[in-house]
Order: sequence, then structure tokens, then C-alpha cells
Amino acid sequence: MTKIAKVLADYVLYKGVINKDEYNLYEYGFQIALEMGLSLVISGIIAGMLHMVPEGILFFIIFIPLRSYAGGLHLKYYFHCLILSCLTFSAVMLVVRYVRLSTLFLFITLLIMEIAIYHMYPVENVNRSVDKEEDCFFRHRLIKFLILDMGIFLCCMLFKKDSYMMDIVITFFMVTITMFFGKYKNIRETKKFIFE
Repeated sequence: MTKIAKVLADYVLYKGVINKDEYNLYEYGFQIALEMGLSLVISGIIAGMLHMVPEGILFFIIFIPLRSYAGGLHLKYYFHCLILSCLTFSAVMLVVRYVRLSTLFLFITLLIMEIAIYHMYPVENVNRSVDKEEDCFFRHRLIKFLILDMGIFLCCMLFKKDSYMMDIVITFFMVTITMFFGKYKNIRETKKFIFE
């Protein structure tokens, strides 16, 4: 992905769309877009093979904003991240397909995980800390998405969409787990950095 991103950045620089000062930013942007695009394509194929495209779309509607504003586990290599993302997505889809739990249990579980996510926030990447202004913005956005996600869940409950309710709760579970492991990894890396 890095090589393709470099080729694309070279091309827009050559065409005069950007100047040299913007090169690194565009190269990084292309790399992120390519990586996310590949992950979405693979996830779309998995959802299609399982005949669960609506559930797959709902997963990303819930997952992407939560992950963007709450943070989570960041792996060192893109390939590891891609494998973990695809395994996570597949696991969520399979649980949604084959497991049924009571609506009350799902509602209580979602409420607990929303509180846990709010209290674990932020899970920063050790390579990029968040300043006070960004923290305020991200926290405000996170609260909005938590409220919106609860609203989506309640609508699914009203219309008796059991698989969608399960999808939301399992997605929240995955976000909660990745936040927990992200915090744990950051603590370990910080301690390692202090003792070196």
C-alpha cells in the first residue's frame, strides 16, 4: 500500500495538483484511503458470501464513528490490522447469524457497554496524543454517537429487528474489547519507554 500511495502522490505532484509541501500529507492520505478501501472491499465480500449485506452495513455505521472518536487498539503493521479487522468482522457476522439473546439482555448489555466506552475514552495512539481542544471535540462527538446508536437500537427494538439489535450489541462489544486492549497496550508501551 505504501508503494501505491507513493505512486499516487508522485502523480498528483507531477500534475501540479499539489506542491512539495503537501506531498507527505497526500501520500499518507492515499495510504489510509487504500488501506481502508481494501478492508471495506474484503468485508463487503464476506458480508455478501454470508448473505448479510444489511448487517454488514449496520456494523460499519456503528463501528467507524465509535472507533474514530473513542480510539482503540492500533497494531504496528497494516497486514496484522487487516487480518484482525477481517476476523473481527467475520466473527460479528457469524454471531449475529447464529446467536439469539433476549431483547432485555441486549438492551442492558448495550447500556453497560456505552457507559464503559464513555469511561474508557480516550484510547490514544502512542504516536499521536490528543490536545485539550481535540479531546473536547472528540468527547462531544462520542456522546452524540452513543446517543444516536442507542436510538438506532431502540428503533430496531420497536420494529422487532432481532438480528440488527444483536449486530449493534456485538459491534459495541468488539469496540469495548479493542478499547480495553488498546489501553492495556498503551500502558505496557509507556512503561517500556520509561524503563528504557
